[in-house]
Amino acid sequence: MPTQSRAAVSLQSALPATDADEWEDLLHRATTRPKRAPDRKQDRSKRTEQQILNAALRVFARDGISRSRIADIAAEAGISTSTLYEYYKSKEDLAYDLPTSHLVTFFEEYRTAVAGRTSARDKLQLYLSMSADFAREHAEWGRLFYLEIWPSVLVSETELRHSVDDFARIVLYLIDEGVRQGEFPAGRNTYETASLLLGAVNQVIITWLLYRRPRNLTKASAEITERVLNMIANEKD
Repeated sequence: MPTQSRAAVSLQSALPATDADEWEDLLHRATTRPKRAPDRKQDRSKRTEQQILNAALRVFARDGISRSRIADIAAEAGISTSTLYEYYKSKEDLAYDLPTSHLVTFFEEYRTAVAGRTSARDKLQLYLSMSADFAREHAEWGRLFYLEIWPSVLVSETELRHSVDDFARIVLYLIDEGVRQGEFPAGRNTYETASLLLGAVNQVIITWLLYRRPRNLTKASAEITERVLNMIANEKD
């Protein structure tokens, strides 16, 4: 399953937090990643750039990255190909810029929603449920991220890698916090547990993106998260 293979890459590069104070630092880093590559010229039109991003998202979601062409994206955006190249040097550069912006937005929404919660299990359940809701609400982005970006080993060579790793780091942290709180049993491999959780929820999301099944993605993701968390909590040494 490609999602799990990409998850394994992310999890191996994401170090789990061990200090309780690092929770806020972790959320802060995730929500303050630059939404655009740092080498963008400031005098370029933000409106045109947003047109390009919106058009690229539609084209990538419809045709996939490999079959999409810069000319297709330019036409969808209503600009010339030469104008598009002033903003992005390649379709890959554009494809990897898109998910970062959305991921930062997701982290911001989660940071607001999780405030005041103390149970690691509750925070983890909320996180995974919100990830499914976010994919449902932003289905074109979800197709790009879960079907093309996450499984790609090329992500490791882009700025996007940091946001993808943030996604995994939060799960790793909450599993370790759950162990410290006694909500999850000690002695289990944190990376394997995180891969199990992410693999289960991501597969539900992928099935919905491809086939619109199950019809109620929110309910299905909450149920699979609860089942896996119960299984982990009830594991015996």
